[in-house]
Amino acid sequence: MMLRRAELWGGLFWLAIGAFVAWQGWLLELGTLREPGSGFVFFWLGLLIVAFATSIAIGGLRGEGPLLGDLWRGARWRNVLLVVLALIAFGFLFERVGFVICSLALLLFLMTVVDPVRPVISIPVSLIAAVGVWYVLEKMLLVQLPKGTWIEDFIPF
Repeated sequence: MMLRRAELWGGLFWLAIGAFVAWQGWLLELGTLREPGSGFVFFWLGLLIVAFATSIAIGGLRGEGPLLGDLWRGARWRNVLLVVLALIAFGFLFERVGFVICSLALLLFLMTVVDPVRPVISIPVSLIAAVGVWYVLEKMLLVQLPKGTWIEDFIPF
């Protein structure tokens, strides 16, 4: 019965991910606390993931948590499919259309089609989120985001 617990399998999955991240960090060079190497953060983050995942997997071995089948009962598969397709479209159009327009379109799609919210809320939230994240990344953190090949001529930012 414990092998059917969601916590066991989720914990084992994240245990493998954490071990991989820690191993890759180890391969990148740890360095020291005063002069960390490129793998320092990855190594310790991976170990932290391993620790949390181990505690979750142990809970699953003790028989705690829901069964795997219970997790999927009542899932709205149409919404899952729509989100996956929207993210794939976002990935393909990101460089051509640009960050702001793609993010705005994605958020509007999610808030009007996938999980409907009134337009009075969805439009301002989408605009503020897309432009706000763009401003923080592009202007404050100096991360270059794609503007879009067809929009570069029209918008001077």
